[in-house]
Amino acid sequence: MAESDTITRNAKSNLAFTLMDLPDEKRIHMAQFYAFCRIVDDIVDEPGMTPEERHSALNRWTDIISLKREAREGIEMEVQKLVSELQLDIAPMLELIDGCRGDIAPKQPANRKELMAYAYKVAACVGITSATVMGASPAAKNYAIALGNALQLVNILRDVAEDCRKYNRFYLPADDMELFGVTQDDIRQQRYNYRMRQLLAYEAALAEKYFCEAEELYQQLSVEDRNALIPAQAMSLIYHTILQKMQTDEYRVFERRYSVNNFRKLWFLLRARLGTVNMPTFPSVADWGFFRKDSPNSENTTPDKQ
Repeated sequence: MAESDTITRNAKSNLAFTLMDLPDEKRIHMAQFYAFCRIVDDIVDEPGMTPEERHSALNRWTDIISLKREAREGIEMEVQKLVSELQLDIAPMLELIDGCRGDIAPKQPANRKELMAYAYKVAACVGITSATVMGASPAAKNYAIALGNALQLVNILRDVAEDCRKYNRFYLPADDMELFGVTQDDIRQQRYNYRMRQLLAYEAALAEKYFCEAEELYQQLSVEDRNALIPAQAMSLIYHTILQKMQTDEYRVFERRYSVNNFRKLWFLLRARLGTVNMPTFPSVADWGFFRKDSPNSENTTPDKQ
């Protein structure tokens, strides 16, 4: 068994689960790309490494995907082969490494613009490359960015307590926390109160905006692109369900970790395959007043695209 398959199977992630829908060749390629993402993330998160060792390991991966260093047998050779065979644009992969590198010495985003710049690197860039590997055309790029942003915001909401406890990381923007009167110490002490719920609901609305945007963009794609992106649409359904669970439960993120069981994941994969993906509860983006340009709390939440 290839090392990438082992890494993907052991991860038991939502993305790994949806890959079963792909044809064999694309599934193998996505397993290779997923394994690369998993390794880069683990370099930053796993205990037992100094900051210098983490930076060095990330530098090596930068050289590997840039084809500047001879790959070791195993996952490094698999990823180099993936880049060469598919002639991948490695810019998003390099952005991912750079985004993960920032978590070695984490800094809380000051505002939503900084938050979304981070989300672009660690999630939207994963979506951009994933769409290519799955066989979608360049027309799917904006969809991949919007969905990546949505998924990352759900992760941030769900993992507020864990990110603080394990890594001393705070991804909720400082401006937003100040707006609702929530401090870092409130998160450390897991103070679940009205102000905390309102803050998390405010960030959840931003996630809903990106889910809505992604769905609108998906429906504009060609049939071929939509078929190629079925695993991504299944991910959208899974993560939107997690978000809905948090909303219904009033964001008790200090008490539990929200998830979706395998039976529902299979159902969402089937729904995506049948082309019945729709999210009727989504209002139009224009209906969220605080996202309008003339609102005092609005910001440009999308990073510049190079």
